[in-house]
Amino acid sequence: MEISALVDSVEELYQKLLELGISEEELEKKVKNKVEEYGGFMSKQGALFMIARENGLDLRSPEIDDYIYDELEEEVDYNGFTIDISDLRKGMSNIVLLGKILSVEKIREFVRKDESIGKVCSFLLGDPTGTVKVVLWDERVDSVNQEYFKPNELVRVIGGYSKLGQKETIEVHLGRKGTLILSPEVGGKKQEQFEAITIACSEVRTPKTNSELLKQAIQQNKYISAVKGTVKIEEFKELELKSGDKSFLLTMSLEVESFTIKVRAWGMKAVECLKIINNGDFVSITDLAVKENKYTAEKELSFTKNSSILLI
Repeated sequence: MEISALVDSVEELYQKLLELGISEEELEKKVKNKVEEYGGFMSKQGALFMIARENGLDLRSPEIDDYIYDELEEEVDYNGFTIDISDLRKGMSNIVLLGKILSVEKIREFVRKDESIGKVCSFLLGDPTGTVKVVLWDERVDSVNQEYFKPNELVRVIGGYSKLGQKETIEVHLGRKGTLILSPEVGGKKQEQFEAITIACSEVRTPKTNSELLKQAIQQNKYISAVKGTVKIEEFKELELKSGDKSFLLTMSLEVESFTIKVRAWGMKAVECLKIINNGDFVSITDLAVKENKYTAEKELSFTKNSSILLI
């Protein structure tokens, strides 16, 4: 497929959206909002594709190879938007989850007030932090009829919204704009996290505590995507590097339930942390590396270039 053919298809898609009655100014605004919504992971081509799908346009054309559409559909790095089940709260939207199917309920039909027939079913999803009931409606119900939609299969839930169920527990619902992806591929730094999910989900029916999960990840030298706990500042000092440049080191202890571990931040990350936190603050820290202290042989957590700390 020549690049010009892909460009032509995008221009044609743009024109079709205008024919729906969307003004050029409004469409450009929608594209900009969609790109911003996906944190820079979405190109203009991908944004147009999603806007078209949301407006019910038939995106397939016999003149365009299917792989072009597949590349556009997979363009968003959903790993960057995936949250832990334990972080779910009532009233959230555009939820992205990654976990294992634990059980699947049978499809149930019901009659709406307008006498039309609706369909609903649900499945239990588990990740290392807990479980949640995922409810599917109408055409999304057909997903459970797939051969590979069964317990122990990994699935990504995209575009869900959360609400309280009949038992006053959080549920995630998937309407017509939501999507399920079976056996999603996860690469790069997320691969180790994905493997950890696979291991932990086999035990999710009797969930481990946060400290037990953290200990397990540390023992396996796993990359820590996020951890929450109470922080205590132990030391902040200025260092002189071999190059003669100045740097900084912040050493903290993080208490996660009954487990305590050292966390170190270097350079300007150390300075930024010190501006934010005080002793006794409950914080969330993301994107940490597990390292072994060469002097004490103890495992520690170290800030990476992508790490951030947030007061909770």
